[in-house]
Amino acid sequence: MKKIGRLDVSVALLAGLSCCLFLVNMPIWGLFIGWAWYFALVASGAVFKTAVPPMLTGSVLAVVAIILIDVFAGFMPFLPAMMVAVIITVFCLMMTIKIPLLSYSLVSFNAYSCMFAGYYAGFYFETGSYGGNFVTAILWITGANFLGLLFGWASIAVTTIGAKKEEKKDE
Repeated sequence: MKKIGRLDVSVALLAGLSCCLFLVNMPIWGLFIGWAWYFALVASGAVFKTAVPPMLTGSVLAVVAIILIDVFAGFMPFLPAMMVAVIITVFCLMMTIKIPLLSYSLVSFNAYSCMFAGYYAGFYFETGSYGGNFVTAILWITGANFLGLLFGWASIAVTTIGAKKEEKKDE
């Protein structure tokens, strides 16, 4: 077994601190998913350019799916309404990953799933208006994914504090 490193400690401490966001109804699981993207997509600052566009695309398409479900449920049972809405929006999602800027399917599909699950689980603040609920859902759920990217970056950044000084001592 390898020895315990700075990254092991920083990830654990930041993960514990992230739980404080539960106090504002932030879906911590969404943050952890964004954090995993950070490490899966090379763990560098460039990941923000790579992950944010498909994250927003997946999230918006999930909102479109939810709206379509509501529309279709007005004239068909809920399950077929959901199936048709998901077919339409996932097809659109598949088309977006053909665009180089949006090509990271891991991020697109996870963001879609997070928004879909988070909305129906109520991980956002109810505003009293249909559109307002979507705004807060995007801010909270997709915001959690984005915070996960930041936590991933921070977990690496804190491990390098003092590392450059040590390297200079060795030279």
